[in-house]
Amino acid sequence: DLMLAVLLVLIISTAMIFMTYNLALMTSENAQAKKAEKYASQIDTTEKGSVCFLGDSITEMYDLEKHFKNKNYVNRGISSNETQDILDRLDSNVIAIEPSVVVLLVGVNDLGHGVDNNTIISNYDKILYELTTKLESAKILVQSIYPTRTLSNFNSINLTKNRKNQDIINLNIEINKLAEKYNLTYVDTHSVLVDSEGMLNANYTLDGLHLNDDGYRKVSEHLKKFI
Repeated sequence: DLMLAVLLVLIISTAMIFMTYNLALMTSENAQAKKAEKYASQIDTTEKGSVCFLGDSITEMYDLEKHFKNKNYVNRGISSNETQDILDRLDSNVIAIEPSVVVLLVGVNDLGHGVDNNTIISNYDKILYELTTKLESAKILVQSIYPTRTLSNFNSINLTKNRKNQDIINLNIEINKLAEKYNLTYVDTHSVLVDSEGMLNANYTLDGLHLNDDGYRKVSEHLKKFI
């Protein structure tokens, strides 16, 4: 009877974890889709010739008005986006608004969600192909993926456990090659955020993955050289 009770508890617990995980995943996907739809609905009210920041939560959390005052900069970041998500919404969220500059940052979520490197690079290649062929006169800035840092709390450990710095370095090498393939500017933002130990500088982060205000200030100073 005891064994049966333990087994039932295990089954119920596993089912609850599975349901919670899938619910969170569905919630995230729904939120991403709604945000993409919102961006798409702003085509007619978005001034042409903007500087468009495209990416995931690191971009979405970027206060562009604060760091680039009185500029025609638009934020097209969506939390949890992977390279495939960027590819899927590229036409409606970016190309349709005809920006003069696109600042791209994506890939860390692919690593975090277990997407294999071949898929990441293939998607990246497609993104750059679409941008360069459909926005022929635009400047495309391809940012390196930022380093991470594991802090001593559960949230940080969970965020960074699959986002290893060596994997990020390896992926950045491939991203740099793709930028060269399309004759685009590769912006090594990684180098201005990393510390002497090869991790995201503790002074620049909220949780080991996302930047704090000082981190965004550092990135902004660097990006201004290229925009």
